[in-house]
Amino acid sequence: MGQKTGIFLPIVLGLLTAFGPFVTDFYLPLIPEMQSSFHTSPSAVTMSLTASMIGLALGQLFIGPLSDKYGRRHLLIGSMLLFAVSSVGCMLAPSILFFNIMRLFQGLSGAGGVVLSKSISTDMFTGRDLAKFMGLLGAINGITPVLAPIVGGTMTKFTSWRGVFALLLALGVFLTFCCLRLKETLPVEARTKKNILTTYSNLFKVFRNRRFSLSTLAVMFSFFAFFAFISGSPFIFQNVYGLNPFEFSLCFGLSSLMIGVGAALSTRFHHPNTALKWGAIDMLISAVLIALCSIYRLPLAVLMPCYIYMLTSFGLMQPMATAIALDAERKNAGAASAIFGASGFVAGALASPLVSIGNIMIATSIVILIGAVGCILLTLPLCEAVKQEALAKK
Repeated sequence: MGQKTGIFLPIVLGLLTAFGPFVTDFYLPLIPEMQSSFHTSPSAVTMSLTASMIGLALGQLFIGPLSDKYGRRHLLIGSMLLFAVSSVGCMLAPSILFFNIMRLFQGLSGAGGVVLSKSISTDMFTGRDLAKFMGLLGAINGITPVLAPIVGGTMTKFTSWRGVFALLLALGVFLTFCCLRLKETLPVEARTKKNILTTYSNLFKVFRNRRFSLSTLAVMFSFFAFFAFISGSPFIFQNVYGLNPFEFSLCFGLSSLMIGVGAALSTRFHHPNTALKWGAIDMLISAVLIALCSIYRLPLAVLMPCYIYMLTSFGLMQPMATAIALDAERKNAGAASAIFGASGFVAGALASPLVSIGNIMIATSIVILIGAVGCILLTLPLCEAVKQEALAKK
């Protein structure tokens, strides 16, 4: 790389980029226990996932442009302090309503870590050096969806769900001290001189680009299916199939690991379009298989490979869709990155409450199927648009 970073910087920024999975996945094995603790319904508990994902989406849209005008460091430190405070609120929550409000603030503050870690990386590196550093952060971040539920499931043997949020509090305090050691990476002369209201008003102009719009919407539908799995799986694995929290966390961790496998496989395709198209096709096939397993209540040994198939196909299409979207809007990279990053969490916020309507297995499979159908209907014209643009350049 162009400059030495040591170990400290990539680890801290890698943990910051992992806030999305941490905020959503960490307490998944404990959701059924929390339902009993608060004496509430499954839909009320899954609203905590919706609240955090709304926060993660809105926070990126708010903090990203703000950091272009006022710098990264102070906003990052403020985000980590808010995360620590909201973690205390979750840990001591007297009711499910208060808990869900605190989860919203956890999402808002966690979004600061997600979007600012990318901005700091972009400030420090360019070209191949940036690609290498982002790859390093991706490797650190890729471990999180696997470890988060396993750690949460393991902790159930020693503590209640409140103890898990105490660990999140400790993580927030630790990262706050780490962020105090970071230097500002955006000098005053490089900051935007535009009025902040003008900056926000121009945020959604990236949707004028057809390639960006198609790829972002395709990814939103894929996340719609993905977060249906995340929201429904604690109840399906534990309440329907009788797994304990630790067994569920192992199954969830294995499934999440396949996202990384799919992403690795995407690099083996000769053209990005091929990986993108097959990822969408495979997601649709897996969604149909999951629906059949749910309708006929087939054994977990049959359902589990279908989930693995779906998450592998999800991982297969994500890197290619991301590359197409951000490459299409290089001139507005900040806005494009914020909107593209937020879109997945918007889809998650919509999907999470839907899985708890009626029979949770059937509802989850329907939401997954809707996401898969929407994804392929947008992916096919996207691939054609990319193909036509490539031909026009020759």
